[in-house]
Amino acid sequence: MNYIFKGNLRGFYCGDCYDYLYNTTVKIYAVEVSAQTTQFAVAKEKETFHQRSAEELKAISKKLLFETTTDEAGNFVVNLGEKQNYTGGAFDIDFECGTVPIRLKVPPKPRGPFQFHITTLQPQWRQVENDFVAVYQYGIASSFFCRLLAMFDYWAICGIVKDCETKKPIIGVKVFAYDVDWLQDDELGNATTDSNGQFTIIYPGDNFRQTLLSPWLNIEWPSGPDYYFKIVEPVTNIVLLQEDRSVGHRSDRENRGNCFCVSLCVDAKNIPEGNYFPALFERVGSYDTLTDFTATGFTSDAQNNAFTGSIPLLGQLPSGTNSNSMEYRFRIINTATSYELTPAQVKAAIPAFKIGELVRQVSVFPFIAHSDVIVNPSVDADANGWIKVPRQNDFSVDGIGIFSPNGGVLANLNTPAVALDATNTKFAKDDFDITVPAPALVAGTAIPAAKKAAVHTFKIIFEAREVGVIALSATNELTKIVLCNVSYKQRRHPSWGYVGVIPAGDVTLTAVCMLEIDETTAANIGCGSIVDQVTADYSCCHPHMESISIYIEGNIPPPPAVTSFNANISGVDDFPGAQAFDTTAFEKCAYIVWLTLTLRLTSGYGRVAGAYLEDHIAFCKS
Repeated sequence: MNYIFKGNLRGFYCGDCYDYLYNTTVKIYAVEVSAQTTQFAVAKEKETFHQRSAEELKAISKKLLFETTTDEAGNFVVNLGEKQNYTGGAFDIDFECGTVPIRLKVPPKPRGPFQFHITTLQPQWRQVENDFVAVYQYGIASSFFCRLLAMFDYWAICGIVKDCETKKPIIGVKVFAYDVDWLQDDELGNATTDSNGQFTIIYPGDNFRQTLLSPWLNIEWPSGPDYYFKIVEPVTNIVLLQEDRSVGHRSDRENRGNCFCVSLCVDAKNIPEGNYFPALFERVGSYDTLTDFTATGFTSDAQNNAFTGSIPLLGQLPSGTNSNSMEYRFRIINTATSYELTPAQVKAAIPAFKIGELVRQVSVFPFIAHSDVIVNPSVDADANGWIKVPRQNDFSVDGIGIFSPNGGVLANLNTPAVALDATNTKFAKDDFDITVPAPALVAGTAIPAAKKAAVHTFKIIFEAREVGVIALSATNELTKIVLCNVSYKQRRHPSWGYVGVIPAGDVTLTAVCMLEIDETTAANIGCGSIVDQVTADYSCCHPHMESISIYIEGNIPPPPAVTSFNANISGVDDFPGAQAFDTTAFEKCAYIVWLTLTLRLTSGYGRVAGAYLEDHIAFCKS
């Protein structure tokens, strides 16, 4: 019998403004049955929520039943059964994070990690076929969540924009936040209001500590930002609100904490007649199409990433109650050849995705039903690639329901499926096999030109219009974006003498990352050959490398022994070589040589997990 525990975690900035906890580790611990357990199980979370101390973590380390990770919507699933010896009783629920637990373009450097106890929970299990199922939703109170942001020096602004006269929310306007500073006023960030007129701006503390001498000198007295705002209508660029910087010195705006809520209003009559909220393309993941890309198509942050895998194309969608019926499409052009993909090719590169939910009232608990609205462009888009924005009741069986957009998801682009020619024989994906022709390439060898990936650069054009109207109501383009999907089949450590048709040393990785020890690669030579030197032969190849590191791990003598080699290799697509280390002073013992390769790749939210590759090999000092 399995116990399936489905949960959702979110953190509140203030009021009803929140973010889902993303990529956060959820931990379930066994608890001993006692009167105190019952007391904790019925206590409110605000009375039990706290950061675990080192002593607590040590005490509960052997009681861990299960751990999992939240998805982008804060959801997680825990499957408890015979393996955990669980029979349905109470348990402790914690979460752990080593960075800000929300989706950010460039998360802060990991710290901690920090672990927080939410509560002792006795789930209300209900039987579903052969399993028991329980559902749990928890929102971290702003007093705790904002303190968590402060631990990583991150700040949040949550707000709503309304019509000053009617008090109705203003949809699709761009809000800019500024901090009054003694040297220069800092733009902290910007965001577009959603279908409820709400916006959220998340930014690091350095954004309001900047001076003319940054990054060498960052100063802010007093400790918090002093806010004032500007609001712009993005289609016409008309300024709807321009607060004076003196507003930042008002008592309700000065020296604010890590979370700040604000209500702003504009005169809707200043929005040109006939101007309505169209669909808008604004970001690839968390990267703004206007400000966060270089002229060559990489991200403009320090990481300078190319894009890989499935990338979210995000923006704004009208809600189901919007007066105008809208449709939109993407056009994609290979900038190297000027080839524009056909609508069919674009649709083939956009798999089915959740565009939003149909929200409707039902007569049974929980009374409000959220039904996923899935768009499959291959089926739902017309012959020219136009995707109709769902509207009120479009997907309702009983004629009752309102469409609610899914966080601005316009499409998910499957970059390996982006075609390079009209015949569908070439795509933005490169697959190479350096094990053939025999013999396989070995560490220290340069990669042949024919097996090096090209840099694939595209233009993405967005177009939106009213249904039945030929003229476009909105259009913009991402001039260049670099897409990269490379794989290399390679043979690691061929000197180990693998036997068989498919050697155990064959692996397929996103880049060439091979290491060998020169002194032990020749036939019939073992550990005894290493006395005063070990030479690391290495080969690294990828169109978007950043750095490599080689170091020796083991019983290393104190300085001045040199046991590491580091190189910044940005702009280089092939990096073979050999690095010698003096082992004269090493004790007779076993050691490990490590090779680490860092790639400049993102799927829209900072570095992807596959952007860090490693190889290692051991040796003995005789």
